[in-house]
Amino acid sequence: MIEQARRLKNIDRLIEVLIGILLISGLVIINLPIIPVPDKNIIYVTAFLVTIFTFVWHRLRLPISLQNKNFLESIVYLIAISLVVHVTGGARSYFNFLYLLPTLNISTSSSGWRTITLWLVASGFIFGEAFLFEQPEIRLPQGFSIPPYSLAILNSWAVGLVTVYSRYLEKETETAQTAATAATVEKEKAVNKLKDEFLFVIVHELRGPITAIRGYLELFLSGEATKIGGEAKDLTNAAFRQSERLNDLIFELLDLSRLEVGKLKLQSENLDINKFVQELVQRDTGLAKERKIDLIFKPENKRTIVFADEERVREVIQNLLDNALKYTGEFGKVWVWIESKGSKVFISVADSGVGIRQEDLSSLFDRFYHRLAGSDSETGEVRKEKSIGLGLFLAKNLIEKMNGEIFVESTLGKGSKFTFTLPLSKEK
Repeated sequence: MIEQARRLKNIDRLIEVLIGILLISGLVIINLPIIPVPDKNIIYVTAFLVTIFTFVWHRLRLPISLQNKNFLESIVYLIAISLVVHVTGGARSYFNFLYLLPTLNISTSSSGWRTITLWLVASGFIFGEAFLFEQPEIRLPQGFSIPPYSLAILNSWAVGLVTVYSRYLEKETETAQTAATAATVEKEKAVNKLKDEFLFVIVHELRGPITAIRGYLELFLSGEATKIGGEAKDLTNAAFRQSERLNDLIFELLDLSRLEVGKLKLQSENLDINKFVQELVQRDTGLAKERKIDLIFKPENKRTIVFADEERVREVIQNLLDNALKYTGEFGKVWVWIESKGSKVFISVADSGVGIRQEDLSSLFDRFYHRLAGSDSETGEVRKEKSIGLGLFLAKNLIEKMNGEIFVESTLGKGSKFTFTLPLSKEK
């Protein structure tokens, strides 16, 4: 539809140029010593009215389709052409060829029924001129004469022939364009498939060494080595947390790859959401303390069971927590709370951080979108956080696959609040 509208607008501009050329050349022709002598005043008035009509009509915003608007415009041109033909000799007029132009325009830019209708209207004007107005026969030097109705038949046939042929060319062009577009789409699909397969392989290759690193660090922290000095232990804990974050990123990339190729499968089960979220919050408590951020968790005041995929819920909550801690400065606060309403559970993560501009909210869940990371304290220049911009895109898709929704509220400079829903389990 957009491509068709652009095409019709281009046709409008072309029509304006062609009409200008035709009017100028027509005014030159009628001032030549031609026979029969035309009524120049009527032609001048017609040319003026057509110019004004074209200029105004192309700038009107009417509650009709562009194709219908173009069709009505062509009807007006046929009326103007029939008037010019009438005052320049009727069936013998050297301006009869002008009937070709509106029909050619419609046949290449509109539907079949509009094309046929316009040809019938043009033929009506041609035959009406021949039969309703008395006109002398055209006599040839050999003594033959051509009656006006014969010229009308010839003119109508010529208009019809050009209309049919131009319609055929239009269909051939449209078929070729469709085939070219389909080929381009298939090529893009092949490239995307290759990219997704490559990503899938890379992620699988990365999982092995990262899992090993996490295992070694976990073993180190849980054994006798925990008796090491406080600073060394803190560094080891930091390394373990970073390995977990890298592991989470790999899982995100893996899920994204599966999502793109349609192979993402959920394993939904009953999940105690209070206990589950509390564990995730406790995991980030150390990081929050390092950044001097107050991390507050408020669970539902009753046991709440949801039906969802545990690993995917973990990805979503961890992503929201990471973002909240990332975009909240020192001595800020991050809140996490759970509440159930009806058949849904609402999990919210809010922060007192930099917030998001209103004009960016509509793009927040787009792939490769980068959130603003605040303003430079000295220059006031808005910065963007370096990230791959997949977390929220993936979170939205995962939540929707689990029959939930995700929302965001934010005020620039005051913080953001993300809320997503999950269906309550039918099990009591």
